[in-house]
Amino acid sequence: MRTYDIALFAHLVALLAGTTASAVIALAMRRIRSAATGAEALPWLGLCKSTARTFPVALVVLVATGAYMVHRAWAWDDGWVDVGLAGVVLLGVLGDRVEGAAGKRIATTLAQDPLAPCGDAVLDPAWWTVSTVNPALVLGIVFVMTTKPSLGGAVAALFVAAVLGAGAAVPLWRRPVSRPATVEG
Repeated sequence: MRTYDIALFAHLVALLAGTTASAVIALAMRRIRSAATGAEALPWLGLCKSTARTFPVALVVLVATGAYMVHRAWAWDDGWVDVGLAGVVLLGVLGDRVEGAAGKRIATTLAQDPLAPCGDAVLDPAWWTVSTVNPALVLGIVFVMTTKPSLGGAVAALFVAAVLGAGAAVPLWRRPVSRPATVEG
């Protein structure tokens, strides 16, 4: 067994760990959005916080194994390598600085009066935007890593991914429209 194959395996495991954590957080965030009170939302915010601990480890493993594979089989001056690394750094910054800070702000607001309605406290546009941009960026990075386009193509791929992710967040900035209950006769 070659060390490159082991690095590729570890790289894919880290990607799967990050993707699974993203799915758990996405589910928790939808539950937070539909919570009536802070008391209903706070446990889901706790799940988001504890699950988010996966990301730094996954990102370090991704960068370390990716660096090894580039060193062994590719060139550091390939555009897709630079864009992939920049994308991973962006994921870390957005997740930690924007999404994490917004999550703390929301938790603090809801914890002040847990029995009060959540209201618009759970509709923070930055929180929702990063929560949809990051998974879209991951898909963009995976696309770049597998297709290995030129620098321009790699930048375009991540740009399109980020725009699509941001667009997906816009409906999440507002409360869902309540539908009146139907009475069956």
